[in-house]
Amino acid sequence: PYRVVCYLAGWSNYREGSGSFNISYIVPDHCTHLVYAFAGLTIGGGIDSLDYYNDINVNKGFARIVALKEENPCLKVLLAIGGWNEGSEKYSLLAERESTRDAFADQTLRFLVHYGFDGLDLDWEFPTMRGGLPEDRENFVLLVQALRNRFAPRKKLLTAAITGSKYIMQIGYDLPKLCEELDFINLMNYDYSKSDKATLDAPLYGDSSTDGTIDTTIAYISKSGCPMDKFSLGITTHAKTYTVEPGRLMAPGIKAVGPGAPGPYTRSAGSLGYNEVCELLKPNRTAPSQWVVKSLAQIAVKYAYLNDQWMTFDGIETISTKVRYAMDKKLGGIMLWTIDSDDFQGDCHNEAYPLLQTVLRVLGYVKKTGHGSSVTATTPGSKKTSSAASPEREYEQQVLVVKGNPSEEKLNEEIRKAIRALLGPEQGDQVQIRELKNEEELRRVAPGARPIGVRLVP
Repeated sequence: PYRVVCYLAGWSNYREGSGSFNISYIVPDHCTHLVYAFAGLTIGGGIDSLDYYNDINVNKGFARIVALKEENPCLKVLLAIGGWNEGSEKYSLLAERESTRDAFADQTLRFLVHYGFDGLDLDWEFPTMRGGLPEDRENFVLLVQALRNRFAPRKKLLTAAITGSKYIMQIGYDLPKLCEELDFINLMNYDYSKSDKATLDAPLYGDSSTDGTIDTTIAYISKSGCPMDKFSLGITTHAKTYTVEPGRLMAPGIKAVGPGAPGPYTRSAGSLGYNEVCELLKPNRTAPSQWVVKSLAQIAVKYAYLNDQWMTFDGIETISTKVRYAMDKKLGGIMLWTIDSDDFQGDCHNEAYPLLQTVLRVLGYVKKTGHGSSVTATTPGSKKTSSAASPEREYEQQVLVVKGNPSEEKLNEEIRKAIRALLGPEQGDQVQIRELKNEEELRRVAPGARPIGVRLVP
């Protein structure tokens, strides 16, 4: 019943070391919708790749992400156009005239069909701002209507990502009209922080240091007349970071002297991926972490500081609270920006994608079973059949607990039993058992494989 919208930053495979993300790392049944970011506008007002090497010619990002539908036929894969770096002014020009809107709609449909995408996600940041015109508010609706009219016969999805700022929403978006035309809307419920002060990025409830909260955004939307299930609550896997002047009080609201230091993977001042955050906060073998971490349970956000570095971020506990909030407010689902900055290597919490897995657990797509040693994952959006003749199999990710110190033969026998229980006798007997040194070796030997972990206990 809930959407799980997963954005992928197409450039994430350019990152170095353990931060480099490969499309083969995606588990297709973790998401109902995958959104590949970003395409852009050509000088003639048409959609096109912003990186032919990565998207089309060599790395084949478009083809590889669309191919994930072969593993999960329920999955919908969309292409996002826009983003912060694309700006606003050229989208304002595109939406200004009927002739350019219609031409864009026609060319975009051809582009999506050619590459196999299920739809388009509009990420114009933001109408009426950053070089836009006051007329953008109305023209954005007209652009959406032109796309809808062209997409409908081909059953292509049309969605949009819009700001969580109540102020920008009021002047930039005609929500009632957009809700009529869009299949759903992804809310960017973050970036509530300021640049001159070290402030919380995504507080659920009131905080004197910010201009808004998730709750004020949802309250504004609830008065718009839009069905609440049209909206996906946005959660970011990125931390907002600052450089501050160290002092006795390091609470939210202290003066910032600049953005925080860039991380080794994302290399962007003022931002860190959660995989970078959790590595910073994880104690090593010789000493505990020096970072001071504060978890504000009531407003569901965390912050941490060390010397002159200060950051605000979400963790497993705060995301759990936000997902439950979204369910209470009858929202249609959750959006994550982005899965490639989650801890996809599983270095910090003994599982890959801990933030995404938290979303799935709270929504009820992943359930604890047995003695807590296994996790059963059902595909979001899939329907179970009640037919006794051909029941739909639930695929599992298991941790097999083996007691004592078994011989290699005995260990392989126990693993084989688990695989048969997981996949059935026929498929289970075809599975190879190999000892691998690390998860990278697994990805190299069998991209997209789903491992069964083995834990030996006394």
